Amino acid sequence: TPCWLSWLKGQSHFPQYFWQNRTQETTFCAIGAARHFSQLEEAEQFSRQSQFPLFGGIQFEGESQFILPRLLIAKNSEKVTACLFLDSDHLAQERLISEQILAQTAHYVPIEPLVNQLIGSQSACDFSDWQQNIAKAISHIQQLDFHKVVLANAVTRHFQEPVSPYDLLAASRQKNLGCYHFLWRESAQSAFLGSSPERLYYRENRDFYTEALAGTVAVTADLAQTERNAFCLLNDQKNIHENLLVVEDICTHLADCVADIQVSDVEIKRLHNVQHLRRKIYTKLAKQVNDSDCLARIHPTAAVAGLPRMPAKQFIRQHEGFSRGWYAGTLGYFMPDKAEFCVALRSALICENHITFYAGAGIVEGSQAESEWQEIERKSQALASLLTSDSSDLQNFN
Repeated sequence: TPCWLSWLKGQSHFPQYFWQNRTQETTFCAIGAARHFSQLEEAEQFSRQSQFPLFGGIQFEGESQFILPRLLIAKNSEKVTACLFLDSDHLAQERLISEQILAQTAHYVPIEPLVNQLIGSQSACDFSDWQQNIAKAISHIQQLDFHKVVLANAVTRHFQEPVSPYDLLAASRQKNLGCYHFLWRESAQSAFLGSSPERLYYRENRDFYTEALAGTVAVTADLAQTERNAFCLLNDQKNIHENLLVVEDICTHLADCVADIQVSDVEIKRLHNVQHLRRKIYTKLAKQVNDSDCLARIHPTAAVAGLPRMPAKQFIRQHEGFSRGWYAGTLGYFMPDKAEFCVALRSALICENHITFYAGAGIVEGSQAESEWQEIERKSQALASLLTSDSSDLQNFN
């Protein structure tokens, strides 16, 4: 797969899209767009009629962007397939663009080590702001305005040289195992990328798989301590409650379009520097239910927004201090017989030599500002630690 990122690095046409599932069995690499869609229903109708796959997603605030790529390379465990899409209504123009893209397909630019000098940092909120926001959130929870809200921070680091999103994602793939890896680059000026542990859903025909991933503790260099942390997490009422709220949210939104919902026992999902509580959820969709229905119903889940969804999102909009955009949105693909989307977590937005890292924590009545602050610091290091060898750079968000 690094060779596909190396190939993408050598291409000059946009948008560019890279998406790989958690098992690394499915990889999509795409450049250009034969069609753009900003309306989810329109995108789905086109996919259903044409039988073509569409790629993209929905931002946290709700804006949809999907493309039919100009050139798509799809890799699974059995084969690699390349598809070139042309709009027959504008064939002469399409042929010219396609020839330009195909002329570049042999270009590869090597993936390089991440060597860069940090020259400054700023964050959307400092610890004092964080404490105040958590106190306000708990007050709203006690007043029963909502049961949970997910609060995040955004830290922008300024480096001496431009940062390659391809190099950063290649490094993240090596470190952040068991994750979805994604890169969405609409233009040469910016790129959104990340390595997320969380599935929004996977659909194969009518079979529908999703999960509740919420509740977090640290993974440390001491294996025995990591195991103790996992044991405590499995027995911690605050984290169990937080996870069950996500289960409740998903099941409630799916209830009228499925026959039966199966929820697994809780388990540990262990990553490089954190571990989470996870419950797998399976159901079979009714015949009339499509991907636009599924996306509208469960995105954003209580794992990234809160419960109930609307008052939690309103609180986030009023108090968080930045626009999330693609962070905590969803990225993936759909086609008539299959779809899969991840939750866009452990992610960053690169604009030349500026990188904004995002991380959030679920706030319930038992939450404490200090431990939640430490949690978002640990989460942000999934990517931030790849860009500096100086641990002092990673200490605080303030």
